[in-house]
Amino acid sequence: MNADTTRPQDQGNTEDLPDLDGEWETRQFGELFKRLNVKAHQIKTSEYQTQGLHPVIDQGQSPIVSFSDQTDKLFKTPPGGVIVFGDHTRIVKFVDMDFIVGADGTQLLAMQGNNVAKFFFYQFLIKKIPDTGYNRHFKFLNDLTFKVPPLAEQRAIAEVLSDVDGLIQSLDALIAKKYAIKQAAMQQLLTGKTRLPGFSGAWDEKSLVDLAALTMGQSPPSKFYNLQGLGLPLIQGNADIEGRRTIDRVWTTQTSKYCDAGDLILTVRAPVGTVAIARKEACLGRGVCGLKPVGDCAFLFHALVHAEGRWQTLEQGSTFTAANSEQVEQFRLRVPSDENEQTAIAVILSDMDAEIAALERRRDKTSAIKQGMMQQLLTGRVRL
Repeated sequence: MNADTTRPQDQGNTEDLPDLDGEWETRQFGELFKRLNVKAHQIKTSEYQTQGLHPVIDQGQSPIVSFSDQTDKLFKTPPGGVIVFGDHTRIVKFVDMDFIVGADGTQLLAMQGNNVAKFFFYQFLIKKIPDTGYNRHFKFLNDLTFKVPPLAEQRAIAEVLSDVDGLIQSLDALIAKKYAIKQAAMQQLLTGKTRLPGFSGAWDEKSLVDLAALTMGQSPPSKFYNLQGLGLPLIQGNADIEGRRTIDRVWTTQTSKYCDAGDLILTVRAPVGTVAIARKEACLGRGVCGLKPVGDCAFLFHALVHAEGRWQTLEQGSTFTAANSEQVEQFRLRVPSDENEQTAIAVILSDMDAEIAALERRRDKTSAIKQGMMQQLLTGRVRL
């Protein structure tokens, strides 16, 4: 349960609200909030649970993702909920259920009077809060002012934004579910445990050098690097990969090792084994190698993604912090001998990836729309 987006207890049904046409006022922080003194219970992070009876407020987490069953340490939340600040952080939370304070330097703010705490939680989200050590004693709070509409409008705005938060949460949950289904499908299809209809041929264990032509990267001298887009993009490692695709970050006017658009990229320096697809022709730096598959390219991509944990196990076991050409060449994968089966498996997994990507785009678009709504509704520029 995401406690950040639960609705305040005093939030009523907007169908019964009067017309929202009252004047907005500017109010000082001290007129609206009172600070609550709380004692942090030093719950070890090893004792945190992903599920439990009560949320644990940890200043580094947003949304709340840790829970505990230690009922004796509960903080009783006042009606309407509280707004939470964490020391040394700009994270702000809204909570309307009893919880455990699991970190020192946590500031709880309760509303004074009949204002709607959830409305002011959203107000805090659009304010420019300092992110320096000045935060430590929360002195910045005293300098804040708020544009405050009538109570009915506070409730209505909080209701609208909570509904959008609910949609974002549902999309996040659906993405997580689809991702788990895909992981299970990879475990079955890429190991031969489950065979697709019409295929019964043998699977072979092959070295990577037998499945693709490898090009180990070689970084050109840094004096040829630039940020102006001159030459070719330089792919050095994880910093040049987003969403399993290479990105343009640094360019070089001198190159020695190349990849083509559509080639696979494998990182060979910490972290070892991350797999991506080259979006365009690029220069390969020493932190990566390029792969030109001899069979189905999409199948090899998915097989390497599934095998990433094996690289990480070797790396974490101090076997190496960088993989050399021999280690890459001799990395072994199980593959169907029938290339048609490789293609059929790849189509299924690629379709799953496309579905997840579409949901992520929808989630990101909804989040962007919410940001725009907050700027309009919480400033009175647009009235409900």
